[in-house]
Amino acid sequence: MEKKIKALHWFTIAVIIAFCSLQCYWLYYRYEDALNDYEEHLYHTVLDVMQEDYEMRRATPDPHISILTNWKIKMASDTCHVSTTTTTFDVYVVNRNKYMIKDSIEPDDIAGIHGRQMPDGITQYTFEIDDNRNKKNDVYDALERFKVNACHSFRMAAIDSLLTRRGIEVKRTDIGQSDSMIWTPTRSVHPSILKNEMTVSYPYDILDGKIIHVTLAFGLSPIIMKMLNTLIVSLVLSILLIICLITQIVTIRKQRKIEELRRDFIHTMIHELKRPVSTLKMYISYMRNEKLMQDREDRESIISDACNELDNLSSYFSKMRDLTFIDVAEISLSLSAFNLHEMIEECIRKLSIPAEKDVSISIVSDTKVMLTADKIHMANVINNLLENAVKYSGNKVTIEISYDENEDESITISVKDNGFGIPKSECKYVFDKFFRSHTIVNRDIPGMGLGLSYVKLLVSAHKGSVEIHSEEGTGTVVTIKLPQ
Repeated sequence: MEKKIKALHWFTIAVIIAFCSLQCYWLYYRYEDALNDYEEHLYHTVLDVMQEDYEMRRATPDPHISILTNWKIKMASDTCHVSTTTTTFDVYVVNRNKYMIKDSIEPDDIAGIHGRQMPDGITQYTFEIDDNRNKKNDVYDALERFKVNACHSFRMAAIDSLLTRRGIEVKRTDIGQSDSMIWTPTRSVHPSILKNEMTVSYPYDILDGKIIHVTLAFGLSPIIMKMLNTLIVSLVLSILLIICLITQIVTIRKQRKIEELRRDFIHTMIHELKRPVSTLKMYISYMRNEKLMQDREDRESIISDACNELDNLSSYFSKMRDLTFIDVAEISLSLSAFNLHEMIEECIRKLSIPAEKDVSISIVSDTKVMLTADKIHMANVINNLLENAVKYSGNKVTIEISYDENEDESITISVKDNGFGIPKSECKYVFDKFFRSHTIVNRDIPGMGLGLSYVKLLVSAHKGSVEIHSEEGTGTVVTIKLPQ
């Protein structure tokens, strides 16, 4: 059974580790998907902003700028008889503030004027485009964008404003110049643990090779928000599963501990009950001998010892009966006012002291204090403390009992001994049922570990408190506080 429980423990731990690893693996890829989706969203947002800025500039042409285009097509064949087509665009940008022209002027006339005079108000641009552009619309769109840029210069501030308006953090924007024509926008991601970045390179003027680089900074928060529902469900299910598995382990360990306590208790109880039963059996055998019973002094001693053993048996049964109560409220109390000093003296007189021990018991307090409590139960409490003080001490025992009335009208009772004591680390366990300190177990002193738990039960039934202060080798002090 022990091997099965250990195997189950290790198997459960392995399941928890495997489950957590699988969850982390799944969440990682879920995070990657969310990150890619968010990057795609940012990328298309930047493209939309660029298009929006282009449309805004295109909708407001500059009346002082005129643009005329002249184009020609040249075809050539290589040695493999593969023909190529090259289109050459001559674009003339005329600033009417510097050079006036008629609205009906033709591109050939502008070309002639520029070739002969090269006036300051006319600027010529020449672009060659081969036939690798399959879509003519791309070429005409690039030409149109060049015309819009010639009329209205591209401004980075406008792009920053449009992106900020859409809630996107712009880290920086840069203008670049390419040696060749770049027809499509690109993006590059710079991953970081907490702060990711993405740079979108957009050719806002294809023919002139001008590119804007927009670097966007985004942390984990937008991605976490995007996968928040998944995280919550995964976290809740993971916590529930881990709690269930841990509860299973704890429950099995508790059941195992309870089984060990039950086995130890039965063994100890049989051992403890066997001694008084054997003693009573011996006394009864002695009493059956008429000659031995003729001695009055021996007869009274045997009867007294037999009564003491019966009292011990009754005390064991009373403790076990009271300790079976689930709640201290189930213990019935018969409250009465009695003299505390007299009750303690009566407990001392009835205390059974082993012949091999020299016991000295003194009551430090001598004032008359009337205690309102269940007298029988309180006598049992004092008896248990005195029995423990004698039992868990050497051959020379010194016990001091003190009591006092407090300002809050409660009464404090203390029992101090010079016994073996217990380590401070074990003091918090001494009131648990069946607990016995290893220092006591090692000395082979019999007992069931019910004395102090029985004391705490009865004190709690009186709504009082009990504390213990002890150090190994220096004795023990038990203090009881009872409200009045």
